[in-house]
Amino acid sequence: MKKVFLLLLLVILANATAAQEKDPAIKIGEKLTLHSNVLNEERPYWVYLPESYNSKAQSPEAYPVLFLLDGDALFHTATGVVEFMSRNGNDQIPELIVVAIPNTNRDRDLTPTHSLTTQIGKESKSLASSGGGDAFLRFLREELVPRIDASYRTLPYRILVGHSLGGLLALHALLTAPATFQGILAIDPSLWWDNQIIVKKEKEFLATAKGLHNGVFISAANTPQIGTFNNPRLNEETVRTFARLLELNSHGVRSKLKYFEAEDHGSVPLLSLYDGLLFIFEGYRPVWASFLDPPSNITSHFKTVSERIGVELLPPEQLVNSMGYSLLYELREVDKAIGLFKLNVSLYPKSFNAYNSLAESYLVKGDRALAVTNYETSLKLNPDNQKAKDQLQKLMN
Repeated sequence: MKKVFLLLLLVILANATAAQEKDPAIKIGEKLTLHSNVLNEERPYWVYLPESYNSKAQSPEAYPVLFLLDGDALFHTATGVVEFMSRNGNDQIPELIVVAIPNTNRDRDLTPTHSLTTQIGKESKSLASSGGGDAFLRFLREELVPRIDASYRTLPYRILVGHSLGGLLALHALLTAPATFQGILAIDPSLWWDNQIIVKKEKEFLATAKGLHNGVFISAANTPQIGTFNNPRLNEETVRTFARLLELNSHGVRSKLKYFEAEDHGSVPLLSLYDGLLFIFEGYRPVWASFLDPPSNITSHFKTVSERIGVELLPPEQLVNSMGYSLLYELREVDKAIGLFKLNVSLYPKSFNAYNSLAESYLVKGDRALAVTNYETSLKLNPDNQKAKDQLQKLMN
């Protein structure tokens, strides 16, 4: 099975390379702008769409959305991690739309309360604008999220990712708007803020919360003391307190705290994104050997994951199709391959490619009639489907 997987991976990478060569530009995302009535300013946002979003070969899908704070600093990191984890044979997480929000006034937008007190307990006039976190969350909830839902094919599952003060705001969002963001990644959050007020707010929230269905990943970094600039021990203790309270009184929240001993505050976002998304979508990728089992086992697997996460996630069309071809040509398990292709047809009935694959598997089996039927269906779905045209012409002669 390992050999089959490696061959499959090489085929996927070759196809991806061929597709890239047709367009010399490397396009990661698009910069857009939204006027916010809540904040009374123009707000830029950047959008990354997964590779399959505009695919002509795959059936249109809807996607979970990752909202990224400090978007101007972390956009390339986040999109790279998401691309790596969801494509090219990995399939550790579903493909995601990434919406990055660059900063206009970071101290204002990412702090839930007004405070002039720094991490070491001294006052600083630089924090005079702090305390706009609730207004910023209103902007996300009432303006940006609806804009994204109206503009793109989205699933009702959103992940809010924030680092440092962004992590503070992400956890504040959990406490004040748990229905808006079902997943939270708080990366070394600045929970020292305003005399650790977030822990007080957490206790108040947990005292009345019920029926939650959120996934929360919190990371902590091993940041050294830098003179009198910071107090990392205080922040780490506060992060551990917050995580422990959440774990003991979850009310349905799945949570995990991970300490990165080899990373400091600046380096921890990359690994936190990777491990955090693995936790949010825990168990998403089926084991490869399961594709030898009846297709119902695949649907059962994704049903279990969907119930855990709280949104329906279908088996990815590309993954099922690729494994079907491995069974068809490498393992010569023709009937099992047909079962996988039939699964894709049932899940993605508008995909001409799914019918192409099913027709091809019937050809290998020697069932000319069913091959013709499925190629004809594929051609109806896509009249420009040259493969179906060529095969039908051969079969009719």
